[in-house]
Formats: sequence, C-alpha cells, structure tokens
Amino acid sequence: KEKIDSLTKRELEVLIQVANGMFNKEIAISLNISERTVKNHISSIFKKIEVSDRTQAAVFAIRNNIVKIF
Repeated sequence: KEKIDSLTKRELEVLIQVANGMFNKEIAISLNISERTVKNHISSIFKKIEVSDRTQAAVFAIRNNIVKIF
C-alpha cells in the first residue's frame, strides 16, 4: 500500500501500460510524452516498488490489483 501511494498519477499510468505489455515507444505515444520521459518514469517506478525489471513490475501491478488479468 505504501509503495503504491508513493507513485505519482503519471507513474501509475506508465506502470499499468508496462503491465499490459506495452513498449516504451508505445507508452510515449499514448501518453503524449517523450520516450526518455517514459524511461525516467520506469526507473523511478522500479525504485519505489523495489523491483528490477518490467516482469516484476507487471507482477506487482497484478498482485496489487492495479491491473486486472482476464
């Protein structure tokens, strides 16, 4: 809960898209930000939720009901 609360609104949006399997470029286009900004958000997310890769971030998002899987 604390880890989730530490994420900004934008970081949550990025995390959801990472968990949905989107590439940085796709995330950048959908959020209308640069790919570099996406990379910065992702590294910030990894630090805050204490994971080291996209897969772990996606698992975190699913386990914490940030994204739903069907």
